[in-house]
Amino acid sequence: MTIAKTKILFVGQLIAFSLIFSNCLISYKDHPKILPLPSEEKTNDANFVYALPTFPQMNLGGREALKNYFQNKTRFKNTVEGVDVPKTGYLVNVKVNYRSPSPEATVFLGISTLTATLLPAWSTQDGYDVQYLLYKDGKKVGTYEYHIFRNYAQWLLFIPISWYNFETATEREVFERMTLKFFEDAKDHF
Repeated sequence: MTIAKTKILFVGQLIAFSLIFSNCLISYKDHPKILPLPSEEKTNDANFVYALPTFPQMNLGGREALKNYFQNKTRFKNTVEGVDVPKTGYLVNVKVNYRSPSPEATVFLGISTLTATLLPAWSTQDGYDVQYLLYKDGKKVGTYEYHIFRNYAQWLLFIPISWYNFETATEREVFERMTLKFFEDAKDHF
């Protein structure tokens, strides 16, 4: 194959890839786009351990947001990822369960994908159910549950308005904000 044919094939694949992935609109209910959250001053000397889940479906930045928040944005000086409950200090064990789209939405999403999004599809029920299990000085002191609902739509005609995704919160921002909410809800234990 000549270099020209290889370049044309590569450019064609790049265009097809761009078209397929630029016709999706994603937004998270009750989570408008905000500026990144600032880090807190590291003032707490207590041990802080966090356990992160393996995300049950394609990870769009949620796991990285959790790790970054626990590692860099909390007020704890001694922060480490692990699973063992410390005798002194804290463990936050995060559990994430993916909530699938409804059966009907799954069928339409499959058909839309098979037709290269010539047919539209949408879902308003998928998202995540997240639990933060908090342990203090070796004992469980609380379970905090949060629910994230995501709106998802795909259709070839959405390409001209795909810029809308830049105006909505990302999965990373949603998980970061939810972790801040957890620390606010559990402040009596810290």
